[in-house]
Amino acid sequence: MTAQLDLPFVLAALDDDTGCADVLAYAWDQARQRGLPLRVVHVWTRHEAMTDSDRLLTAVLYANLPPDEAAAVDRQILHDDDPARALAALSRDAALVVAAAGRLGDTVRRLAGLTDRPVAVVPATRRVAAR
Repeated sequence: MTAQLDLPFVLAALDDDTGCADVLAYAWDQARQRGLPLRVVHVWTRHEAMTDSDRLLTAVLYANLPPDEAAAVDRQILHDDDPARALAALSRDAALVVAAAGRLGDTVRRLAGLTDRPVAVVPATRRVAAR
């Protein structure tokens, strides 16, 4: 008996900041170019509720993608006090991880050190730097 492997995907790490639309756009483009599914994730760390995370992902998806494409995107929400560690775990089978940082923030820097997956950082200016 063989173990079923998860299919690769492009992972977009979305947060409640202004960079969400840019991260989603870049990740969506990469998923389409690679012929892979897109998975959006949100790691909540503080007092927000899981429903807030679900509303965030829903709002970003439906504001930036056609409804049928938004509905087809996989979503994951995880509570963890260490977002970098959580994103590294969620990205285990990702072909690419896309995250935002105005400057290379602590979470993205730690994520790049914790995962062996490629990480693309989408700055506010929309230029993309890849590790």
